[in-house]
Amino acid sequence: MTTSITDIFNRTALLAVHEGTQATVDAALDAHVATGLAIVADSAASDVRSQAALCTAVATAVRAFGQVIVITDGHRPLAAGPHRGYSIADMIDQEGARHADDLTDVPPDWPVLYLGDATLPAPDGGVRLRAGWSGWTAHVHPADTRAGHAVEGNVLAAIAAGALGVHEAFGAIRNRPGSDAGWRTIIVNLWQPGTGTDGPELTHAPAAWWIVGLGHLGQAYAWVMSWLTYTDPPRVEIVLQDTQRVVDANHSTGLLTPVKPDPVRKTRLAAAVLDRAGYNVVILDRRLDHTSRVLTEDHHVALLGVDSLDPRRLISEVGWKLAIDAGLGVGPADFNALLLRRFPAQVPSDQVLGWKEGVPQQRRAATAALADLEQRDPCGSVQLAGTAVGAAFVGVVTACLAAAQGARATLSGDGFDVINLHLQANDVDLAPATREVDVIGGRLLPEGDQRPAISGTAAGEGSQDRVAR
Repeated sequence: MTTSITDIFNRTALLAVHEGTQATVDAALDAHVATGLAIVADSAASDVRSQAALCTAVATAVRAFGQVIVITDGHRPLAAGPHRGYSIADMIDQEGARHADDLTDVPPDWPVLYLGDATLPAPDGGVRLRAGWSGWTAHVHPADTRAGHAVEGNVLAAIAAGALGVHEAFGAIRNRPGSDAGWRTIIVNLWQPGTGTDGPELTHAPAAWWIVGLGHLGQAYAWVMSWLTYTDPPRVEIVLQDTQRVVDANHSTGLLTPVKPDPVRKTRLAAAVLDRAGYNVVILDRRLDHTSRVLTEDHHVALLGVDSLDPRRLISEVGWKLAIDAGLGVGPADFNALLLRRFPAQVPSDQVLGWKEGVPQQRRAATAALADLEQRDPCGSVQLAGTAVGAAFVGVVTACLAAAQGARATLSGDGFDVINLHLQANDVDLAPATREVDVIGGRLLPEGDQRPAISGTAAGEGSQDRVAR
């Protein structure tokens, strides 16, 4: 198997090259190694939600920073997620971070991210942030380290909060002109983005999922799925569809990809995690093409994270009851922008203006010097000067929004045809759903219940409910 230069380099570190803050790839990688983040969760890892926020923060941080130190109780076992069954200390080690008892060894200029109600005095110096969650909302703001605050909310909001906190810390060290990342309050409402409207309790989520593309976004989808505590996981079917194998560079954006991975198929990485969660996993090692169809009785909610426009144009033809396509920004200026589209919609997928054949795509290169070198990467990022740009924390926030739209269909039947969110500018545009959908919901354990979802257990009759909207 031939290894190219794009298969190797950390795609988050290379933002510095394309922004001009580092002159060469080697300089950018050296600068990346020197960066660091401290995560404090000293009393915030006692239930599934706080564990999800912690694990997400650690996993996204080690891919965005050269060094990560975590202060928390490492003895607690993880009740869900990719590391379920292991202790928190094991998770920290497996992800490549370092466990510590206090902030003594943390350089004062490192950002410090507090999760939930964690409290621990930090030395004066760098950015101090607190990430929390309430209902369907994730929020990050400058931290008062002297006192924490209680958090209440669902697991999707907790996951998004962990990723959003790392996004803000990363933005602070990038220090782009005009950016207030690290010094502002940023809120992402998964139920109704851009508003203060909260949704109902997360009691159900789709009983069948179909993930197309297991790269940056697809692995983030699978990460989120691993934290959903269904009462009867074996009755939840998750289809994984992709044809590619992992390469070294996938670690920097793919949450399930280890450092220096064996060249296994991406579907196998996701299947290993979701099998451990007890789900009924189906693998499709084939592309989405014009022959792809689902059966009438299939009730999957499809989550797509693909790069090519060809499979996107086919979404409406496949026959999914509900499909949500996600795309990320194309370069350093908007790598943290995201766009979600929901189908069925008023405009079918082959008629979406920007997806139609023959429609010229607007070039949005970071600089004029790089414009002619822009090309597509098969994992869903854009390549600049031959090497792709991306960040795992953006994929996680996107995945939480997409999963929330699937869950919303089971809880209220509505949602949004379009969600356009730019995390840097903290701007959002919405288009309400124009078509009803028919989704089957699977019951979840009550919010705050920290019992793990044990493979093979049965919840009895009524663990799945048809929700027709």
